[in-house]
Amino acid sequence: MSATAQAMGKQQATGRDQGRVLLVSDAPTNAYQAALEQAGCAVVGVAGGMAALVRLRSTRPHVVVIDQNLSGISADELARLLTQAQDGVPFILIGAHEATATRREQALRSGAYDYIEMPRDLSLLVARTEQLVKHKQSVDRLRAEADRDYLTGLANRRRFRTALGNELERWRRYGVPCALLLVDIDHLKQINDAHGHSAGDVTIRHIAAALVALSRDNDTAARLGGEEFALLLANADEASAQAAAERLRQAVAETAVEQVGTVTISIGVAVCPVHATTERALYAASDAALYRAKSAGRNCVVIAPPAIAS
Repeated sequence: MSATAQAMGKQQATGRDQGRVLLVSDAPTNAYQAALEQAGCAVVGVAGGMAALVRLRSTRPHVVVIDQNLSGISADELARLLTQAQDGVPFILIGAHEATATRREQALRSGAYDYIEMPRDLSLLVARTEQLVKHKQSVDRLRAEADRDYLTGLANRRRFRTALGNELERWRRYGVPCALLLVDIDHLKQINDAHGHSAGDVTIRHIAAALVALSRDNDTAARLGGEEFALLLANADEASAQAAAERLRQAVAETAVEQVGTVTISIGVAVCPVHATTERALYAASDAALYRAKSAGRNCVVIAPPAIAS
């Protein structure tokens, strides 16, 4: 199998094989975690609602299990935030109180899929979690097909715009920086003219594989159209974004493309909040930096200038 195929396979296999569960409770949950893991789930346990919000992004769970007795952010507030989230992660409320019809109705009205009395109904928690994991995985697969570029398997422009909006909202709420790399294949038209469009497609997939290889689980690699790509780096400052861009540029330049040979890319980099603090402004800053990279002779990385405070 080629390096390109392996990299694309890595991306497509991510998150499909095992159900991921985020277990949120201030109380000891070893028995609950062990039961869910025995059922085949990968479980991450956190104490407190604030910790859950931090881990929600990095773990990308299929199901969240929330103990109603939380410190800090209450279970009700956490449930409200989960209900508003665009990813639509299903959640289950658990607690020591009896699962009366009234309590289960209240849980459903809050957006939860159920309220389960613990530890009495541990087997029911496992069964309900397994059911929701399968449902969420099916939804995620359908969503991925709709949000995926047909040629490369990367996120398409629609998915990229959603991810960019989510990262900027994360910065506004929690002060977590992010970086946007806009990437352009140098002289793709000449490659198509000299070697045919099939070679151009091979080149595009080669760049996509390089983006996937560089990406972390919480980053977003996208093809925006033609020869233009984007890499959205979560929790990245200017120094780490520049280093990542340079690694990407070198990786592409040092690996020959089948049917074509050496290919290079130009990259524009912009960081929130150093260069911009809105989706439109961050994209514009990165796009302007990309234009400067191409004007400077291509095969280089250019960082956007700092934003001018108004």
